[in-house]
Amino acid sequence: MSSLAIRTISALVYGPIMLVCAWFGGIYLQIMLTIVSVLGIREFCNLLQRHKNIELPFPLLVIATVVINWYVFFFGLHHIIFIFIFLIVIFISRDIFSGNTQNSLKRVSVGVFCLLYFPLLIEFMFLISELGTSRHMGNLYLLLLLALIWLTDTMAYFVGVKFGKHRKIFEASKKKSIEGFLAGFGSAFIFAYLINLLFTLIFSYPILEKWQDIIAYGIVVGVFGQLGDLMESILKRDLQVKDSSNLIPGHGGILDRYDSLLISATFLYVYFIFIRNFF
Repeated sequence: MSSLAIRTISALVYGPIMLVCAWFGGIYLQIMLTIVSVLGIREFCNLLQRHKNIELPFPLLVIATVVINWYVFFFGLHHIIFIFIFLIVIFISRDIFSGNTQNSLKRVSVGVFCLLYFPLLIEFMFLISELGTSRHMGNLYLLLLLALIWLTDTMAYFVGVKFGKHRKIFEASKKKSIEGFLAGFGSAFIFAYLINLLFTLIFSYPILEKWQDIIAYGIVVGVFGQLGDLMESILKRDLQVKDSSNLIPGHGGILDRYDSLLISATFLYVYFIFIRNFF
């Protein structure tokens, strides 16, 4: 079976699960995000132990991950900085009382980064689902983001494979081409407009009411979504691995599958909360 076929079958399995959880939102979405966060932290721990000889306290990181996930679920981002301050103290205290001072700074720094990068950023998907003045509007915002990430990723992949001639533009991912990157950027705007138009024709009301929203989605997905992919690529290059794991056939691991969503969801939330009202 070809890699494309395996990739497609995997997408047809996990894709609907994500879409259903995103549509129902609330506790269903949060449970999925918690499971994904724990799996992501597990990948981090395995990669760091194998390739950097950094042994992180996995049970402690799992507890911290669940605490972060559900703190955001109940309280949002309000005072979450104190959670991370408390975790830093816990990590350092663990080394103090165990007498394990070798590479302590590295363990603490990397451990906190892992918790910031995955369980915290992934919760912006839940925060987006809670936006909007009417029921399910936030869920539609999230569903649109998921659809655009997948569509632009597919467009960038196929254009890059078929027409990509100018490669090695990014040291983090030498296979990426400028043609694929531009295809992903441009298609994000086009798909945002077309999906919003189609939804309006079918249901008689739009997901995105302002033209600025369509532009924001295009920028967030076309720029920050691809930036998120490159950010994870540079982490994997430092670890000298191709995929974070083989959990999802044809797609790699959890970190590989959610890299674009982590950054794009964060910046989309920033747009809705801090920027949208200025237009």
